[in-house]
Amino acid sequence: MKKLIVTRHAKSSWNNNSLSDFQRPLNNRGIKDAPVMADRLANRNLIPELVVSSTAVRALETTELLMTTLRLGTEKLITTDSIYEAPLSALEQAVCNLPDHVTLAMIVGHNPGVSSLCDHLCSNANLQMPTCAMACFDLDVNQWADVYRDCGEMLWYDYPKNGQ
Repeated sequence: MKKLIVTRHAKSSWNNNSLSDFQRPLNNRGIKDAPVMADRLANRNLIPELVVSSTAVRALETTELLMTTLRLGTEKLITTDSIYEAPLSALEQAVCNLPDHVTLAMIVGHNPGVSSLCDHLCSNANLQMPTCAMACFDLDVNQWADVYRDCGEMLWYDYPKNGQ
């Protein structure tokens, strides 16, 4: 059994029109929300063994804040261009390429891809992931390469404004 936390990057800034979409950083709300969500993970006793992040600035900043709060070292991080604005197939491939010694992993990406990935893993999920949202799935596979449509059960879903 594998466990995957699917995460959308935190809220980003649109203040600098000279930056490309890829270069947009987090805004103040995003900087505040990511550690809050990391604390919620820690309270659930869910510390990823490995984090895969898009290389877009806002995703990397989100990942850095999450990992710092969770006290994860950089050896637990894989960055990839392949999940920036990626279709479902690229996100599924990133999951299938995870090393099998990892039981609990996190992927940090972008919409609409992360919402599609959640629905792919569990068609009952039916999620539209707001910024910095997380969904955790138990996957009925022993190897990451064996991930398939509806192999997952959603354990929980959370986002920064939940419960406020």
